[in-house]
Amino acid sequence: LLPTVGTLAPQARAELLFTAAVTGVEVGDDPAALSARQRLAPLLDGIDDPFLRASCQLALAWTSTIAGDLDGALREASASLAGLRGQDAPVWTTSAGLTTGLVEMTVGRCDEALGHLTEVRDLAQRSDNPWIAAMSQVGLGTLALVQGRAEEARALLDEALGLSLAARSTRSVTLCLAALARWALVAGYPERAALVAGAAEGLRRRAGLRTWPMLRQGEAELVAQVRQALGADHFDQVSATGARLTQRDAVAAARAGTAPAPG
Repeated sequence: LLPTVGTLAPQARAELLFTAAVTGVEVGDDPAALSARQRLAPLLDGIDDPFLRASCQLALAWTSTIAGDLDGALREASASLAGLRGQDAPVWTTSAGLTTGLVEMTVGRCDEALGHLTEVRDLAQRSDNPWIAAMSQVGLGTLALVQGRAEEARALLDEALGLSLAARSTRSVTLCLAALARWALVAGYPERAALVAGAAEGLRRRAGLRTWPMLRQGEAELVAQVRQALGADHFDQVSATGARLTQRDAVAAARAGTAPAPG
């Protein structure tokens, strides 16, 4: 339908471009997502429907992170969250809250991130949706790790992984694995971190997924730190082994002992 987008009425045009942008983000087609964004952004002021407007703002936030514009992403995600609050759309509201919180955490605004991620968790509990609950726990667990609360982070991430498995969501399972790889590095297990990070990437690749744009910077930094800790050759070997793991074996590796490494 995209070749006909110019012939559509304004709302239908916005709906189509929103769908194209979100699909591009989800499957990792950055050029398609950015192309849809370029045509969607000028339509925003003319969108009368509040739900569609807020949803489009969220799509713009996601595509802003592809270009590395975190300030723009935060403005758009915050506007989307404000527009979605009070509407009967728990998945989209939590997506906006999660996006806002994760971007705030990335730019160092951790207190604000805690507020938004806690709001997402509360909404998840009311909606009784395991996928939403898993996403909120991943966010809170990662924030706890960033703030140096490793024991609390581990408990939150373990819970998130269990919820993700119950929801049968490859996307959220791989997010948990990546976060647990970061925990392993902080806890003094760089080899396990490489194995689990490699497993997350392997599972994504086999499912045709890519890391969400707003998380790519953090995962790239993790890989660089683990590579430095292990040495490039050993890291590549362990990561490649992880990439071949089944989901069950990847989960077992991530859940291996929690005691700090000696020394």
